[in-house]
Amino acid sequence: MDWRRLSLAALLAPLARPVAGPGPTAEHGSTRPGPATAALGTSGDRAEDPGSGGRRSRPVPPQPVTLGGARVVQVDQTTCGSTVLLMLAATGDPVLARWLETGELPADLPPHRVPPEIPRDGELRPARPHGAAERMAAAQQHIKARTVARALGLLPWPAGLGTPPWTAAREARFPGVRYQHLPLDDAAPGTAPLLAATHAATLAGTPVPLYAGGDLGRGVATAVPRHVVLAVPPPAAAPHRGRDGTGNPVLHLYEPSGGHVHQVPIADLLGRSEPHPALGGWSHVAWVLLPRRRSGGAAVEAVASARGRGQAGEDRRSSEKEEP
Repeated sequence: MDWRRLSLAALLAPLARPVAGPGPTAEHGSTRPGPATAALGTSGDRAEDPGSGGRRSRPVPPQPVTLGGARVVQVDQTTCGSTVLLMLAATGDPVLARWLETGELPADLPPHRVPPEIPRDGELRPARPHGAAERMAAAQQHIKARTVARALGLLPWPAGLGTPPWTAAREARFPGVRYQHLPLDDAAPGTAPLLAATHAATLAGTPVPLYAGGDLGRGVATAVPRHVVLAVPPPAAAPHRGRDGTGNPVLHLYEPSGGHVHQVPIADLLGRSEPHPALGGWSHVAWVLLPRRRSGGAAVEAVASARGRGQAGEDRRSSEKEEP
């Protein structure tokens, strides 16, 4: 084992329980397209390289994300997770998306139905910051206050360290699902099926938050989850929808520090050693918040079985090495 590739997520990943992700069904994943859904969409999947005879695809440039005329970006170095949770909720909540874009709420909306991502004033009324950028900034800080609270039992999380995965899973909001956090090791066989489950969820219309980080090779301080991005549903009208021109699965990743959606083949996220712009300049996918159905119906077992097969293959390769 190369110690330079070690990280907190890599050490914890073997201890994490496999989790069943959602299947690509319209039952829990389909939502009406709204401003946030349209904003997070991109112009299409990776295009075929005309000089390759369709055998190779060329990258699509990152697409900017805007709402109400303002770029959707994190307001400081600690609100990447808050921005991702905001856009996750807005993708599934047209009331929140409308407030972000216009500052308006339905006149007949009861107070208890006001989206929790909207900050309140001193009298517990929805705040009304002027301008889309100001509304997004206020919502990010409000979400951050929620995610740092009660992060360590009854104690808060240090605000300067951003959003921990377990409170992000607690506060993540999307219709019909709840989220469970799992550490990843991008060099381990169990990561590919988890990213495949992420891909399946986005095809079903459900966004998936992903944490990125570094490893000991870049210093102890980087070997923990350091940034959050959001895998978003690909555009319904995309010609290959979630795949490149050769059929390989592609994730559409919203990266909040630059405010762009990047299209990244899943294979490019496995066994990485170099920084990637879609991960905010970090090298590794380190944690995932996978959605699970709230209804209590039968969950798809593909993730658990695939992860089990990956571990079995690893065990088999290890035993083969030990044979004389």
